[in-house]
Amino acid sequence: MPRKSPPTDRTPPRPAVPDSVDQILAEWATERPDLPVTPIAVVTRLNRLRTRFDEELSTVFARYDLSAADFTVIAALRRAGVPYTLPQSVLMNRLGLTSGTVSVRLTRLVKKGIVDRRPSPEDARGTVVTLTERGAALFDDIAPVHLANEEVLLSALTAAEQQQLADLLRKLLVGFEHQSSTSPLGMTLAPAHLARRMRSAVGLPDTPGLLITDVTPQSRADTAGLRPGDLLTSVDGTELRSCVTLAEALAGTSGVTISYLRGTDQHQARLAPG
Repeated sequence: MPRKSPPTDRTPPRPAVPDSVDQILAEWATERPDLPVTPIAVVTRLNRLRTRFDEELSTVFARYDLSAADFTVIAALRRAGVPYTLPQSVLMNRLGLTSGTVSVRLTRLVKKGIVDRRPSPEDARGTVVTLTERGAALFDDIAPVHLANEEVLLSALTAAEQQQLADLLRKLLVGFEHQSSTSPLGMTLAPAHLARRMRSAVGLPDTPGLLITDVTPQSRADTAGLRPGDLLTSVDGTELRSCVTLAEALAGTSGVTISYLRGTDQHQARLAPG
């Protein structure tokens, strides 16, 4: 029987009130202390909260004979403003769904008289979707109840804690929604999770950071000597894992100092204010 590795200092302190994920982490700390299970603390909690939230939200929508998926369509059209109309292709992108999935949802809502779907007057191959008068009235009925329900679901967090969590989740989501981002410094950046994979694929150390994929000639980044393939690791001494952090640092007017890796060699560049 293989010998178990001794416990490591990665074992987190036991919380005052543990949850089900703490139990998972504690079991792995005993059974496989060599495994880097720290991500479970975030990813599994997000998954379990999503399951609980979906159950709670669905209860409200069911009162109106709708699903949560139905409501996302209604809300997207209502946010578009009068006349509450969007091309189906735009609606698909805003919902982050495939054409087939959107079509299924729209067919269901058309049958209920909540949306109307017709050929686009500007694109012979396109379709426009409009929230009907009944659909707009239904939104006005549901929205206050739905939002009050969401507020109740977050009752364990103070307003400040909710804002802190929202800020952290934004950093995570931006990394996936912006597979590349263009900095005002004149460079295009790959997010940290892609940067790690790209460097590992060519045999470079798995170091978190933002990977430069393109530099605009004669830009501030170009003038500072930054090149495609460089990995930005910190800005003004703050670890750099999100373009959000970089954007916040650039909001000042005194310029920034960026630390970066070129291959495995460490460098610094001072970028003057724009």
